[in-house]
Amino acid sequence: MFIYLHGFNSGGASQKAAWLRERLAPIPVLSPTYPAHRGVEAATFLLDYIERARREHPDERKLVLIGSSLGGFWAQWLAPRVGAALVLINPALKPDAALDDVVGPQRNEATGEEYVLTAEQVRALRAYRIEPCDPAVPTLVLLDEGDELLDSRATAGAYRGCGEILLFPGGSHRFDHLAESKGAILALHETR
Repeated sequence: MFIYLHGFNSGGASQKAAWLRERLAPIPVLSPTYPAHRGVEAATFLLDYIERARREHPDERKLVLIGSSLGGFWAQWLAPRVGAALVLINPALKPDAALDDVVGPQRNEATGEEYVLTAEQVRALRAYRIEPCDPAVPTLVLLDEGDELLDSRATAGAYRGCGEILLFPGGSHRFDHLAESKGAILALHETR
């Protein structure tokens, strides 16, 4: 089973989640909407969600977390705790630093929710930061060189020696190379 974790101001019904559900079938792809920017709430929600998903899909013994941007940050934190493999799509390594610049009023593109991102919420994410490379966690890192929000070269460096890294020319933070990555995603699932 795959569980897709969306990024900041996105949701479980995003285009990326729909693409993954369609293209990775018949393997189930679950994609919750969760409070990605709220540390304790996000961590608690996701741990509970994964436990529930495993109960509801007892035949799916293989678990792969696919995290995009801030979802990659959460997937990385969760994977060793839940015994999952990891696909990271343009992952946020230090969201507490990156989101500092956008503290204030926000609108979630996927859900329409309007809220205020506080400095306290951003600082709270720091407690969930872990070393990017855990050799015990099977990892696939998917990066677009043209990512306008995150430094793909620095991310590739952080994951060097830790699984497979696919760095695509061009693209964007939304990641424009899912179709080219499908085989590697399925291969990681099969090795679990």
